[in-house]
Amino acid sequence: MMYRMRKPLRRDERGANLVEMALVMLLLLLLLAGVADFGRAFNNYIIIINASREGARYGSHFPHLEEGIKQAAIQEAANSGLTLAPGDITVIGLNAPPGAPIEVRIAYHFDTIMGGITGIGNITLRSRTEMIVFGQN
Repeated sequence: MMYRMRKPLRRDERGANLVEMALVMLLLLLLLAGVADFGRAFNNYIIIINASREGARYGSHFPHLEEGIKQAAIQEAANSGLTLAPGDITVIGLNAPPGAPIEVRIAYHFDTIMGGITGIGNITLRSRTEMIVFGQN
């Protein structure tokens, strides 16, 4: 069996592999950061959905306590590691009679990792949950 000898690289091609790897690595890191941003946004969206649901659940029993409704939503988000402010939460249907709906809306501003590169600094995630009032306790 005869083996062929590899030709040595020409002097002007020595760094080509390194440059190609650097360019591809940059694109892969950008893709990885984008995937991480999407995952974080999706996780935060699930958290605010649960927070609005918990606020509406509290409001279905105590529709006259706006601060209690907001605190229930804030506490649910805090249990998952997300900080909500009372200003992020809107309650519609306060003092609703039994059988009427009460609605809790949350708007959360999510800061992205890729904000400086893509120009999308933050995204507003919104959630809305409506439940029927059972009665006032």
